[in-house]
Amino acid sequence: MKRHDDRNWMERINPLVPISLLSPFLLYAISLLLPTFDDWTYYTVPYFGELFTYRLLPNASYWRPFDALFGSLLGLDYRLFPALNHVFVYAAHLGSTVLVYRLASMLGFNATARNVATVFFFISPAALGTVLGIDALNQAYSQFWGLLGLKAYLGGCGRRNRAAWLACVCVATLSKENGIMFFFIPPLLAYGFGRAGSGRLRRDLLYGLAASAAYFCVRLALTNSHVDVLDDYFESTLSSKLSDIGTFIGMTWIPLDYVCLVHPPSRNLWVLALTLALPMPFILTLFIRGRRLLLGRPFLALACCMCLAALPHLLTLFTTMHAYSGLAMSALIVAHLTDKYGDYRRLGVLFALFVASCAFVDWHHWQKSYESGLMGQRMGRQAIEKTGKPVKRVYSISMRDHVRRYSSFCVIPADAYAWGNAAFAATGYKWPEECLDTGIVVEDRWMVDSLADRAVRLGYERVWFVHGDTVDVIR
Repeated sequence: MKRHDDRNWMERINPLVPISLLSPFLLYAISLLLPTFDDWTYYTVPYFGELFTYRLLPNASYWRPFDALFGSLLGLDYRLFPALNHVFVYAAHLGSTVLVYRLASMLGFNATARNVATVFFFISPAALGTVLGIDALNQAYSQFWGLLGLKAYLGGCGRRNRAAWLACVCVATLSKENGIMFFFIPPLLAYGFGRAGSGRLRRDLLYGLAASAAYFCVRLALTNSHVDVLDDYFESTLSSKLSDIGTFIGMTWIPLDYVCLVHPPSRNLWVLALTLALPMPFILTLFIRGRRLLLGRPFLALACCMCLAALPHLLTLFTTMHAYSGLAMSALIVAHLTDKYGDYRRLGVLFALFVASCAFVDWHHWQKSYESGLMGQRMGRQAIEKTGKPVKRVYSISMRDHVRRYSSFCVIPADAYAWGNAAFAATGYKWPEECLDTGIVVEDRWMVDSLADRAVRLGYERVWFVHGDTVDVIR
């Protein structure tokens, strides 16, 4: 007689199976996204020069040698950009998804909790700033190596586990600076779940502190004379910090369609309301039904680790990409609350609505990113076609309007054009050899002629004027 399988669908379906089956199609869609704005100016663009020390060695802003090496790899064949970037970023996200699945099992959560946490991490809109990003290798691999170090730590208390943990976190830190927090996250998490006593907690926190100190000493010793400091990273007003905290909490726990909220031309209150109403019952139900767990040691440890993972960004600059830093810990919080829920039939309905809403939000962000990239490509080709023949020196005047952009998803035309970088790419990185850009606002349009005349006197062969999504040759 056939036994009735009364397991809920969230337990029966291993999420890694549909994720693996969908991955080729998702990766193809992501690979269609083209660079805009910062994508053109970071280390992970084709680099054709020698691997100068200032790229491999630390400067005041960051030390990310793997990104520098990646840019040199792209320099061997610029046609790999940006598809290879997307492949590497998605591979890291997929690897982190598997690690969230394994970590949930290692922490003793049941199959339903483990599967829900895995899907939450994979599909959350908080991942989009990284997963859809072209310059996001650092954020993706900092998370991946940090989680791999956490897995090694939870795997045992022997010397090999400790060495593997410290080695993985060193790689995470060299991927991006916030990875350093994984020197402290594993001991705290293990202690919170009763996997380590207070003695091991103190000892391993000292190991983490020593490793962090060693990193800073090496970084200080190797810092070269080429120093770049971005003021945006050190803005420390009360309003900016409150905004950063709001972005962190909102992107993590309120997965609505931020395109329809933040970007004025795309604002749609009906879509906004729908994408708020569908996923929030799942989130609220977990926290309300699990309110007795919120003061327990496991939850407090997870919450502390989530904040620690995001802390470097909260202290400097927090954008949509940086929401990814605490996402794995928030997924484990979801696993912890789901593990104790009980009524999985009702939760299954709410979770299905959550997944459906997040899938739409993910698609909408992809669509906007795709349109922004196409706009930049079109403007770059337009500049080259109107120029007519190769020239060495070009002066570009970019007029910016006051429409608010939304991260890398919805960019204004001047940012899509990216100071002439889109035009340089349109020639296969052959010409112009020099492109100097001056940005002006619409109120200063009267300056265009004087800037163009000065550029001609300085020996520039062409002057490009970027207005709206159009590029004209005016000299």
